[in-house]
Amino acid sequence: MIQELKLKEFNKRLDRLPLAQKQKLVRKEPVDSSANLHVVYVMSHVGVSGGVKVIFEHVNRLKKLGVKVSIVSHFEKPTWYPIEADYIQVPFDLELAKGIPDCEVIVATYWDHIQACVETGIAPVVYFEQGDFHLFEYKTMNATLKKFIQKQYELPEFIYTVSESTAQYIDEIYNRKAKVIHNAIDETVFSDQVEKFKAVKPYLIMVGAESAKFKGIKDILEAYQIIKDTDLQLDLYWITPEEPSGEMKNKVTKYFVQPNQETIAQLYRGASVYVSASHYESFSLPPLEAMACGCPVITTNNKGVLEYAVHEENSLISEMKNPQDIASKLKRILGEQPLRDKIIQNGLVTARKFSWDQIMAEVLRYYRGISSYKVSPKNSLEEWDIILRENMFLQKADVQKFEKFLQNSEADLVQVPVVYDMDGFVEIARWEVVANRKQSMSTNIETCYCPALPKNHFSILNDKAYRAFYKREYDEAMEEFKVLYNRSDLSRRTIYFRWIILCLYRLQRKREARVKLRNWQEDHTHNYFSELGLLSMLIDGHKNQPLFNELCLLGDATSYPEFIFRIKKHLEEVE
Repeated sequence: MIQELKLKEFNKRLDRLPLAQKQKLVRKEPVDSSANLHVVYVMSHVGVSGGVKVIFEHVNRLKKLGVKVSIVSHFEKPTWYPIEADYIQVPFDLELAKGIPDCEVIVATYWDHIQACVETGIAPVVYFEQGDFHLFEYKTMNATLKKFIQKQYELPEFIYTVSESTAQYIDEIYNRKAKVIHNAIDETVFSDQVEKFKAVKPYLIMVGAESAKFKGIKDILEAYQIIKDTDLQLDLYWITPEEPSGEMKNKVTKYFVQPNQETIAQLYRGASVYVSASHYESFSLPPLEAMACGCPVITTNNKGVLEYAVHEENSLISEMKNPQDIASKLKRILGEQPLRDKIIQNGLVTARKFSWDQIMAEVLRYYRGISSYKVSPKNSLEEWDIILRENMFLQKADVQKFEKFLQNSEADLVQVPVVYDMDGFVEIARWEVVANRKQSMSTNIETCYCPALPKNHFSILNDKAYRAFYKREYDEAMEEFKVLYNRSDLSRRTIYFRWIILCLYRLQRKREARVKLRNWQEDHTHNYFSELGLLSMLIDGHKNQPLFNELCLLGDATSYPEFIFRIKKHLEEVE
């Protein structure tokens, strides 16, 4: 389901590509360098990876520097890494960028959502590029994807990246200049003073997912088999973000799935050598972390690691995709003690050059420079008839967000979710037009996710079905919703079916409700409606944990004209 929703979101972005426009910025007057700064990181995923860890480091360290920081993601707040910033989970049914709050700087962390971030009109967008297939495997991409990514690169005024080599790729492929701000390591975690991992035998350590072919894990395994046939008796340990296949488990001595940072540091500290066989990297952190822990490093000659790795100085560098060469380097570093000592000492010196304190001071200066700009408005607020008033927004900060949206929207009608309290039992949000362009006869509609209270709280009760439910006349309400159901298209039928089930639930006709739910699900296998999962648990009277977890992840069904508002709150009330 998640993959289907992500594909649906991406296809919508593809459809909007012809509407893409470069973000136009103007200087703020006057510029107050001491003003509070709010930076929002927009994240397509928050799973275990080096790139995500770097973003979380940015977030936490900016927070310590006094910056207000928010993360916007479809996924629930991760637990594998401590996050000290505000975390905003956006329903999967809603475009990710719709959840961005009012701020001074928006950081797009992946190319696929740059246009959506720009279209919010909230703040200057900076693209933070950490490198992926669109740089390193550009020639293998299809024409549609190339066109889409090329356009995304044209939109933001600001781009920065983590290495000179990545900046070179960006320039050569997408014809954009990017500022370089290197990554760094946490010296309080990765240090030669940490306790060594307790192991029975000496071991090699490697890092990377089995599914990430470019990490060269199989090259390391082949090199390991070569040295096992010699008199070098070593175990092989593996740090991986995902559960390995059965075949791979049998090829290593031990594997560690998503260990915490302290355990990773101990594993580096105790290892005889760290081996990286990546075919490409932007700025690889694991070799640098290993250096900081006093672990000698062997790495392939990918451009990203060459930002700091120097052959026979702080590492041994082997050829990519050459297990024989990796094995020969292993024999050298394990057999030549003076070379080993030199590499360890120089590795410690190298690691100290990449301190987060220095890096984040540079990042903060960069963001402050960006925050001296604002989005150049396309419209004035006087061009709109606006129903909403400041005291109607559920979040005070949404006033500015909504006004900026109107100043940059190409639409003639703008909808927001208007929230109604139905007798204290459930909150219903309906997409309603709250602003229309005065000089237009068009019906072009856009949505702005700024939940608001209705101008007239009883407007929803003009409909007999809703009025009867509000008055707890559930038999009458159910009959009225059946009439509406029979007159409607599929999208609204789904909504009215939900109301019919709610009526049955309130009437304690749970068996009948179960049968209707089961029949609906059998007849509408291609129309997944998350709210029916909530109703199913309410009727059964207990929490189905797998279903509960899925619904908490999916969030509100915002693609429907009407949806249960803050469904997670209602889910948590199920016993």
